[in-house]
Amino acid sequence: MILRTAIVCLFISLFSVEVNHAYGQSSDEELANYYFDTGEFDKALLYYEKIYTEKPSNAHYRGLLKCQMELQMYKESEKLIKRQMKRFGSNLLYIDLGKVYEAQDETKDADDAYRDAIQKMPKSQGTVIRTANEFIRMNKLNLALDTYNYGKKLLDGAYPFSYELASLYGTMGDTELMITSYLDLIEFNDAYLQTVQNALNRSINFENDFEKVELLRTELLRRVQKSPQNTVYSQMLIWLFLQQKEFNSAYVQLKAIDKRLGEDGHRLLNLASLCMNNQAYDVAEKSYEYIVEKGPDNPYYPFAKAGILKARFETIRSNFPPDSTQLILLKQDYEQNIADLQGQSEVVGMMRQKAVLEAYYLSDFEAANVTLNDALDLPGIHPDTRSEIKLDLAEILIARDYIWDASLLCSQVDKDYKNDILGYRAKFLNAEISYYAGDFSWAQAQLDVLKGSTSKLISNDAMELSLLITDNMNLDTIMEPMLMFARADLMIVQRQYETAISAMDSILTEYPGHALSDEILMRKAQIAEEQYDFEQAISYYQSVVANHYFDITADNALYEMALIYEEKLGDEEKAKELYKQLLVDFPGSLFVVDARKRFRALRGDGESGPAEITPIEKNP
Repeated sequence: MILRTAIVCLFISLFSVEVNHAYGQSSDEELANYYFDTGEFDKALLYYEKIYTEKPSNAHYRGLLKCQMELQMYKESEKLIKRQMKRFGSNLLYIDLGKVYEAQDETKDADDAYRDAIQKMPKSQGTVIRTANEFIRMNKLNLALDTYNYGKKLLDGAYPFSYELASLYGTMGDTELMITSYLDLIEFNDAYLQTVQNALNRSINFENDFEKVELLRTELLRRVQKSPQNTVYSQMLIWLFLQQKEFNSAYVQLKAIDKRLGEDGHRLLNLASLCMNNQAYDVAEKSYEYIVEKGPDNPYYPFAKAGILKARFETIRSNFPPDSTQLILLKQDYEQNIADLQGQSEVVGMMRQKAVLEAYYLSDFEAANVTLNDALDLPGIHPDTRSEIKLDLAEILIARDYIWDASLLCSQVDKDYKNDILGYRAKFLNAEISYYAGDFSWAQAQLDVLKGSTSKLISNDAMELSLLITDNMNLDTIMEPMLMFARADLMIVQRQYETAISAMDSILTEYPGHALSDEILMRKAQIAEEQYDFEQAISYYQSVVANHYFDITADNALYEMALIYEEKLGDEEKAKELYKQLLVDFPGSLFVVDARKRFRALRGDGESGPAEITPIEKNP
């Protein structure tokens, strides 16, 4: 023993001299860690033996045990563990002992040690979880399962370990028990509802995992029927319907909860908002109507009345072409509701929607002008809303050919909101007005500022108009074709389509082969879309791609064609093909980000389920 100690001291001395010479003075612990980290366990062992003797902390114990195990010093490891047990008595030490036995193929002794680790757990939630996690790290999932089940008995119902069990069952591939455990957790405490929903979202692909989804649906329906008074299961079922975008089924469940609890309809209001975002306008309208039926004293009554009109408007204009009779009836409904809800904050939004209906669907710009001016006269409007209305009005004035009156309104908003989205929108409208008026230099100066806008939409629009001007206003290019084209653009805004087409054809006649040829095709396609002639629009876009592939409009044409196939014609395969072509052929396009997002959604690897429901505050 004396000889061994002398040899150890000699080795430590020699190693210390070696390392201290190379790295400067270091403590024994630093040297132990250094050799441990470099995998020189025989050298690390010498230092850990010394420092563990001086201070038998858990860290020093772990280091020493690791070195012994790496060097296959199993008898020494067993003695070390039993010595540590006498000092600290942690049940986790039995797992260490089991590892030592297992390394020597002593399977029964190893299993007994692991069972002792479970049986000797104290009545502690944290210890149960740590013990199970240690078994999981060792890939001994059945032992981890036994740990949690014993822990449930140990804590006598104080904590059911349902979340941990669900996660473990998921790892083991037992979806049915995973679902059961998650639902047990919200039965134990419904405060875990969001936690369970998040966990299920990570565990189940609601678009492709049909068997898992059906297991969840079946178990939820069983629990709803068994415990109809427990609304947490109904809420989970509604959540599942929303992941599947089964909005009508969600409506039925939410209405039942609202009636059962005697609520004010706020759940239905949230559903309506979500349905509007997902183009489920019929369910949105039903949800709003349910709230309206509660009567004018309901706090959400004005918002729901406005919501019904908005949902109906979206339904009408999602058909191509929109039914003119329905549009006229809708305008009358707007007028009636605006009169009925005088003094309510929702009236302003209804008037703005009515102006859009009048201007862009009934082609009555004068009526829209009156509506927006009436909105500006309403008392108590928030300054931001007032400025938004001014910009709405500016667009109407441009369509009515009062471009300088429109410019004055834009300048007012620009001045008041220099570094705000409203200011950027005003500046862009003013740049467009300068462009329509033929003042291309001034328009370009405004657009250069807007290219760095924090609003991606405005930034892209500014970039597009700027490219149009610079691409067709080279030093060797005469001014007249561009002036003619800008005037034709203004005619399009003013819905003078035939005159605009005639003006653009004049450019091609007077200046054959002009650089504006591709832009003229794009504008004709735009007009065809406005007139719901989608086949003709596609023909124009195809001509751009075929004949102007290397011009700045080719990627735009591909993108617009894809949108028509996706949103207007319902041909998702063709839309996907065009988005893919855009991504491959034009990787630097302004449309790449949106095209990639749409392509992935059509391919089926986009986000599963609808967006989060944003809670609606009272008096919205």
